[in-house]
Amino acid sequence: MLLRYIRDAAAIANFGAFLVPDMSRPAPVLSLWGGEMSGYWFNRNARTILADEALKQDIITRIRKAPINELAIERWRPGPTDAISPIYERDEVIERITVSSRTENAGFQSFYLRGKKSGWFSEDEVSRLIKVLPLVHELVGLRHRIVGSEAFHFAADARVTALRARDVGLFGRLSPREAEVCDLLLTGVSVSGTSVALGISDNSVRTLRKRAYAKLGVHSAMQIAALALNDSG
Repeated sequence: MLLRYIRDAAAIANFGAFLVPDMSRPAPVLSLWGGEMSGYWFNRNARTILADEALKQDIITRIRKAPINELAIERWRPGPTDAISPIYERDEVIERITVSSRTENAGFQSFYLRGKKSGWFSEDEVSRLIKVLPLVHELVGLRHRIVGSEAFHFAADARVTALRARDVGLFGRLSPREAEVCDLLLTGVSVSGTSVALGISDNSVRTLRKRAYAKLGVHSAMQIAALALNDSG
């Protein structure tokens, strides 16, 4: 649905979003994507990008440049010496528009890729995109806030990993990996985004979530959030 809306303004091959749940300890994860590219390749590209310190820092830097609670929109074409150029050349991506935003605590960047077959963006297309992308970005951000809003109410020491380390309540029964998966779950990161962040398969993420739910006696992220809030008080 979002991609169809974007394509009413201009031809976009793929779009996605990198989420940074905690700007004080920035660790971007791919949290959303859509378009012509398969999930396999999108995840593979994300792993490559996030494993490259310069490319990862580029995401973080662009997010930090955005004024708090405002947007920074950038149009960018990769040069021949840019580290991301081999990825873009293989996938026939020639141009990108990014929308970055942040709050005091978190940030995210949505990105929109132009395919080679469509040619460079025209000025009219860019003007139309500048009008529609803030709404698209806000909808992506709303998704993150709805799924992960409870997590941002916690103090730093209320993270599931910290609760496990302190052997607080049922959290002490979790394995370290199960706790890490719960931390990402509470910040709104998808199964695929979690697999990228932790370097494991989607199926492993689902299994770890299922085990954590069973050990904590819950059935949803919201219930984990409530449990963590009560136990950290």
